[in-house]
Amino acid sequence: MAKNKHTRKKKYVSAAEQQKQQDMQYRKFFMEKLQNLCLQIGDEDLFEQIPLSEKIFLYKFRGAPLKVVAAEGTKIQKRLMDALIKTIKLQQTSMTLEVVKGSGQMMTFADYLLVGMSLEYHSHNSEIDYPGKEQFVRFAELRDEREELYEKGVSDICTHACWVFDDMDNRYLHTYYLETVTPYTDYSMPVPRATLTNYNIKAAERFMNQDFRMYKRITIGTYPLETRKVSIDGETHSAIQVGLLYYVNRMPKFRHITLSPVDTGKTLPMPELPVYIQRHALERMKERLGLVIPAFYITVLVGALLRREIIHVTKTRMLIACYTNELKIGYFMAEVTDGVILIRTFLLLTNSGTPEGNRLSRLTGLQTEDRKYLAIDTLQGLANSDIMRNKAICRQFRSAGCGSILELCEKINSDPGMMWLLDKSQPRNIISDLITEYLKPNV
Repeated sequence: MAKNKHTRKKKYVSAAEQQKQQDMQYRKFFMEKLQNLCLQIGDEDLFEQIPLSEKIFLYKFRGAPLKVVAAEGTKIQKRLMDALIKTIKLQQTSMTLEVVKGSGQMMTFADYLLVGMSLEYHSHNSEIDYPGKEQFVRFAELRDEREELYEKGVSDICTHACWVFDDMDNRYLHTYYLETVTPYTDYSMPVPRATLTNYNIKAAERFMNQDFRMYKRITIGTYPLETRKVSIDGETHSAIQVGLLYYVNRMPKFRHITLSPVDTGKTLPMPELPVYIQRHALERMKERLGLVIPAFYITVLVGALLRREIIHVTKTRMLIACYTNELKIGYFMAEVTDGVILIRTFLLLTNSGTPEGNRLSRLTGLQTEDRKYLAIDTLQGLANSDIMRNKAICRQFRSAGCGSILELCEKINSDPGMMWLLDKSQPRNIISDLITEYLKPNV
């Protein structure tokens, strides 16, 4: 087939030219951000009053994007690393800092890193005077406070991003280390250009081509959770240690959570034992809660162990109450074995085996298979049902002590901040009339 004579040959663009075009676009983007910040600080002419030479220096000393790397010897899947980077970047655009004290004007962490830090440096170090420069004094007043808030905020961003992708199933937690990296350390400018020799002019040009940006590098690592074999009823099972990471001088430390094996209110205090969890218990928690972010399971687990609301069933068995949003959602069933406290399973509040679930059985006659068939043995099933419109059913649930589950379902379905907790794509479960049939003798 003949080529169309009007078809233009695609113009070849060298790598150097592509880089040049990219640099120009990025400089334009930076100047737009600087202009917007100047409008927040002072009058509409402030940006235009900054000399071109000062604008170039502001651009040279801009902040670099947060760089995320894997720790040496740590293998993190590319898919997971990309998700971590995306999460960190998104959070930077949602967190804000005050521009001028008392103005109510705010800038995002991302804009502060790109433009704000450079402008603070300029306000303190530039000796060049020009009309309007005094307006930057108000901006620079908050420098120390902003830097402190930014450092803490970035640490919080890192902690949250790592937490979101923690994975107890694969037996690891994420760690991070935050550091500042400066590629160029000699900021001494050569003598003024008017007195330079040709040699010194070239030295000045080399100086201006250096990278003066301050890099914040986040090194992501993993902390492997210990596993051990425990004996239960003559069988050997694998168990995963339970604990949480905290940071001392920016370095991650692991705290293994311990609990007392007996009710210390009735007997002499005993040494506390480390807590481990079976993978089976994690699977049951995921099945019965159905939360979309795996990290919430760790939050529920650690929160329950730190809260220490325990029902001692026997000398070696206990129920550990679980809460979310200060609402009780169920229990971990645990027992003492081989010198540890082992969490065997998770029970939703309405499940058989919990005090509330047993009362619900007595009040309604609903047994384990009935609740499974009606899909009210999981938080997902309850939240996705029409159970809240039936006052008689709700009355029975509350009488049994399961009112907190209904309240949580109501929050999940009505509060925009909680709607994402569960998978809302499933069809509505119309069961209230069917449950009424089950309850006829008792309602």
